[in-house]
Amino acid sequence: MSVREVLYTISPSNDSTIAIELSKTGLMRKKRHTLFFEKFSGNLSYAADQPEVSRVSIVIDANSVVCRDTWLKARKQERVTQYARNEALLTDAHPELQFCSSRIAIKPLRGFAVEGELKVRGVLRMVKVNVVLNERKHDTIQVDGDTTIRLSDFGIQPPSSMFGLNGTKDEALVRILLWATPVGRTRFQ
Repeated sequence: MSVREVLYTISPSNDSTIAIELSKTGLMRKKRHTLFFEKFSGNLSYAADQPEVSRVSIVIDANSVVCRDTWLKARKQERVTQYARNEALLTDAHPELQFCSSRIAIKPLRGFAVEGELKVRGVLRMVKVNVVLNERKHDTIQVDGDTTIRLSDFGIQPPSSMFGLNGTKDEALVRILLWATPVGRTRFQ
C-alpha cells in the first residue's frame, strides 16, 4: 500500500513563533522570561491518511534569540538576550539548535505526540512534543505544540544574579506555533 506524503516548508512569518518560557522563583515567581527565536527553517513530510509515518525537522539559528519581556526595560532585555546567546546557548561554538522527529503517535483525544532528538549546545536529548495540526486555507498547516525541557539536561546552568535571571527554574516550556506551506510536489512511497 502506498502512502501519499506532501512536503511542506517551515519558515519564519509574522504569525510563527518558537519561544522558550523560563519561570522565576522566589519573590519574582509570578514573572517569566520569554525568549523568541526569530530565524529558523524546517520541513514537514505529512501523510494525512497515515500521520504516524510523517516526519518533521527544524533548524533554529541560536543567534536569533531575543528577549521581549515587556516587564523589563530595553537595556535589561538586551542584557538577557546577550546572556542567552553568549552564556546559555554558547552560540559561537553552537550556532544552531536542531530537532528531528523519530516517531509520531496519534494521541487518544486530539493531536500527536512527536518524539525526536533535540540538539542544544551540541547535546542530544530525546524529547516528546505535544502537537496539534490544523489545516488552513491554501493547503497550509498550522503546527501548534509545546514541550517541557530541563535546562540542566543540556548543560545550561542558572544564570548569575547580575543579569536578573537568578531564581530561574530548571524546567522550561518550549512553545511553537508554525505555519507549514506546501512545497508544491507530492511524493509517493
